[in-house]
Amino acid sequence: MFNQLFIGIILVLGLGGYWLYNENVTLKENAIKLESAVAEQKATMAAMQESYERQGQSLSNLQRNYNVIEQEKDQYLAIFSKHNFDKLATAKPGLMELRFNNGTQAVFEDIENDSKAISNLDSPDVP
Repeated sequence: MFNQLFIGIILVLGLGGYWLYNENVTLKENAIKLESAVAEQKATMAAMQESYERQGQSLSNLQRNYNVIEQEKDQYLAIFSKHNFDKLATAKPGLMELRFNNGTQAVFEDIENDSKAISNLDSPDVP
């Protein structure tokens, strides 16, 4: 009877040890998966942080450009408010026509250059 009890205890301990071993293997596999998921999440967070910083820099650049354009607009509006172009065009039509044509040509050239720069944004080999 003592032998049967001893064999029963050994059997229970053996089954319990086997179950614990399998649980340990499963937990190790899960730990490896979790570590890989954490590493992937850290990489994703780093990429998101870098993207956020680039967007912030781009927004800052856009704001600076906007401020420059606003200053130019204010300068041009100040010029228009100081001069009566109808009166000047009537008094000196040749002079005004030449200035307006030169100004229009400069604006069109700027638009053309900006359009070229925008169309070349996707082409890294074109300056």
